[in-house]
Amino acid sequence: MYKYSCRKCPIRNRCIEESENPTTTKNMVRSAFEARTDTLATWGLLQKQCLLLEADKARSRSALSDRLRKVQDERVDDTDDLEMPSTMSKSKGTVIRRLRPDKQFDPPEQSKAKSPDYLKPVSSSQKKGVSKPLRRLSSTKPLHQVGDEDRFWLTILNSGHRIALPTNGEISFGRFDPNVGIPPDIDLSFEDREFGLVARRHAIIVARNAEHMIEDLGSRSGIFLNGRQIENGLLKPKDHLSLGGVKLIYDKIPNEVFEQAKSKQVRHKLIVTPTGRKFYCPINKKIVIGRADPQVNFVPDLDLSQEGEVARLVSRRHAMIRWRYGQPFIEDLGSGFGTRFRGEGLVLGQSIPLKPGDHIWLAGCVLAYDIET
Repeated sequence: MYKYSCRKCPIRNRCIEESENPTTTKNMVRSAFEARTDTLATWGLLQKQCLLLEADKARSRSALSDRLRKVQDERVDDTDDLEMPSTMSKSKGTVIRRLRPDKQFDPPEQSKAKSPDYLKPVSSSQKKGVSKPLRRLSSTKPLHQVGDEDRFWLTILNSGHRIALPTNGEISFGRFDPNVGIPPDIDLSFEDREFGLVARRHAIIVARNAEHMIEDLGSRSGIFLNGRQIENGLLKPKDHLSLGGVKLIYDKIPNEVFEQAKSKQVRHKLIVTPTGRKFYCPINKKIVIGRADPQVNFVPDLDLSQEGEVARLVSRRHAMIRWRYGQPFIEDLGSGFGTRFRGEGLVLGQSIPLKPGDHIWLAGCVLAYDIET
């Protein structure tokens, strides 16, 4: 279930000491490991702040973010199209720049952390003829908040499933596997059910000021961008992607979609992405999402218990959708394994508005929010 074994972990005591658990709980966990009576539930008390997982995530984010930053910083002056008075020097005047999309770039050398075999990138000898990405990012601006008018999404062609991408940050793609500690943010199991080619952790998309780079995480079937296999590449509107057997198109979210979401004529829905099951959300009614427990005679408004293994770690009262000014908001209810939204964890009490194409990660069970007109 977990990527790292707490029982064999060399820094387990440090994880216990630095966890947010109360002192009594820490003492109980220490005693359980010493007596070798620890269980998966005991491990779960440490996994939320697993130092090894945090280190893996930091290394992954640093490597890809550094590559993004370098690409943005390496802009090319197009002196052929530059019109500048002879009295104006480059150091004092404004230099007009135009990107050359046909120029190649080479990602910087990065030291990679040791990973399981299924996470190791495919070697160059295994991907003969695979070219480096040809595009460049078009902005060197620092990170800033981007509005809805500049948001992008991926649309799965065979199902119409829409996946909104973060404007800054990262989001992972793959499929649920109970033997992997952290399931992906976007679960493609249902769309890939006939092919079985999507890896557990297939790809990652890193966003910077609404510009997106995709990178293969060592999947066997790879990533194809506009018909060409790549290891990583920058995305532009109308690009076609293939992840395993899933075909997607990358494009800007039309502004009218956000206006439609506010209309009383649309239907709001949640889709369990691993199974394809669909729920319709009544407007202006609180919706508790969780897992039924017959022992305490509790059934949430949206019961995920019948989703099977993928919802095993979902709490009884995991998260809630509440409405404000006709718009749905998502918040975590103190769940044991947490709620993630747009690739980031929600803290207790935090409430974020849902937009069409957003995905909610509930302890590995992923829900997609969208509208129907």
